[in-house]
Amino acid sequence: MSVRFLPFEIEINVESGTSMLDAIRKADLPLNTTCGGKGTCGECIVQILEGTYQSKPSAALPQKFLKKGFALACLTEVHDNLTVQLPQYQQLSIRTVVDSQFFEDNKDNISGIYEINPQIKIVNLKVPSPTLDDNYSDLKRLLREIQKKLKIKNVICDYSMLKKLAFAVREKQGQVNMVLFKTEDFWTLIDVKPNVEEKSFYGISCDIGTTTVALNLVDLKNGKIISTASDYNQQIKCGEDIISRINYSQKPGRLQELHELIIKTINNLIEKVTETSGISSSDIYFASISGNTTMTHLFLNLNPQYIREEPYVPTMNQVPIVLSRDLGLKTDHEGRVHCAPAVGSYVGGDITAGLLCTPILQSKEKISLFIDVGTNGELVVGNQEWLMTCACSAGSAFEGSGIKCGMPASEGAIERFKLIGNGGVDYKVISGSKPKGLCGSGLVDLLAELFIHGYLDRNGKFKPGKENPRIVEDENGIGFLVEKGKNSYWGNNILLTENDISTLIFSKGAVFSACSLLLKNVGLTFGDIDAVYIAGGFGRYLTIKNAIRIGLLPDIHQNKFHYLGNSSLLGAHLILLSEKNREIVNEIAEKMTYIELNMEPNYMIEYTGSLFLPHTDIGLFPSVKKELHP
Repeated sequence: MSVRFLPFEIEINVESGTSMLDAIRKADLPLNTTCGGKGTCGECIVQILEGTYQSKPSAALPQKFLKKGFALACLTEVHDNLTVQLPQYQQLSIRTVVDSQFFEDNKDNISGIYEINPQIKIVNLKVPSPTLDDNYSDLKRLLREIQKKLKIKNVICDYSMLKKLAFAVREKQGQVNMVLFKTEDFWTLIDVKPNVEEKSFYGISCDIGTTTVALNLVDLKNGKIISTASDYNQQIKCGEDIISRINYSQKPGRLQELHELIIKTINNLIEKVTETSGISSSDIYFASISGNTTMTHLFLNLNPQYIREEPYVPTMNQVPIVLSRDLGLKTDHEGRVHCAPAVGSYVGGDITAGLLCTPILQSKEKISLFIDVGTNGELVVGNQEWLMTCACSAGSAFEGSGIKCGMPASEGAIERFKLIGNGGVDYKVISGSKPKGLCGSGLVDLLAELFIHGYLDRNGKFKPGKENPRIVEDENGIGFLVEKGKNSYWGNNILLTENDISTLIFSKGAVFSACSLLLKNVGLTFGDIDAVYIAGGFGRYLTIKNAIRIGLLPDIHQNKFHYLGNSSLLGAHLILLSEKNREIVNEIAEKMTYIELNMEPNYMIEYTGSLFLPHTDIGLFPSVKKELHP
């Protein structure tokens, strides 16, 4: 009998009576079981959508969920063909900028250009029927009309378009829709269809993140975002970070598997946005993709092995235009794909595209710092004259991974947290539902509140003798009880443990130490920075004061900080809209000087110093020092 797992679309065969947990392990899918499969931790929740099974009850899963088909994998046996959803990886609606308002508000304050002038154009015209006097070929007559209407001469055509041409110019008395794609000084005819009226045409902008993928469907006539969707990167089953995926790709057949997983993820999002908007995927002719260097390699099915081996060299930084059909994307067969250029092994197109959304390149005098905090932390410092960049391994803690109560910034996540009174808490949940866990901004708030209110020492350990009814101890050690199970969505306690705190400190330390070292390499201090632009999955909702309190961000005036949200997706959108932005992003990549932290002898010194709250040298954080010792 078969078991099909969503959203990964993996199907395996097992014998009747097999434990669901064993089936999940056989499928190599990520699922936590901190209790060792005893049914007490409640972390291996699955939802069985179809089929027959037998599941034992557990106090870790309330009865109301059993009635909805939820079960604990460790206590469930397979008795028939099943379709199973892993709720931890269910389809997400991760919050991001989903319309064009950002550009309307900031069009004069970005390094890119907000204009509607895409590389793809669709043109409706009439091709005269051939006669004995005008017996030029179908192609020459078509090119003649193009020159008349568009005033362009350098036009070539794809072979696939040529095969359609004879039919297209005769079916509707010569009335056709042509699709042209511009590359440098040449236009390429990539499609022609008989049609009386000029049709709409679309593009997609897509940010390929290590953990999540976000995609916009865009009307290329007016630049408006019609629909947006996001989901987990299905490659997550092969490893949570880029290093584990590079290692995974080195086994026979695994590179192809990783490529197919990201293509499947994007195609699922394309299917979702086209269904909700009522358009055909065959009307999508252009895709603008941004992602880190490893994600771009896996998207293009390129071996990423040498990204992580000294001297850390990728296959390429600037990617030529690729055909959709060569990648397997569900767009028009002749659609084109542009990938934002990378700078080095760990600074990719997500950063070069993201810089388009900042004013960093507008000034020769002001010095700005760009920080993108995700599974990797990428940093850029500079201005119009120069740019220097590096990357650090921040881990996925701020995206909710690796933290017992962590989750992405989606429905049910605690995004704001505050301690009140003696043991009281106040928090805000995305969508206002019962809390499921904490997302990045909520985790930063919680860690800062525990530290500032004296519950944690500077090592991130709970202080003995500091009483609070919410400081509890279970099999996972000492932790802070954010919410009792009876008040949470899943019925389990939402708890932040000392191990979780240690993981968060490692992550924040990686980001701050990389910032510090980057500035020292150019002879600057944080006091020299005029503006800081924060991007990434939780940048838009981060409480700056709390990020400073824990030592994630430098202790400078808070009015210097600016939120961007998913700048990678926004930058991909700008590239989709205008050929000029493609040229600008290439110039950005060429201008940037890349520092490989793996080769920097002082990085570990900086990093070790950052593994305290807020830092070993508290003098770097005067406002925090004042709060602790008024």
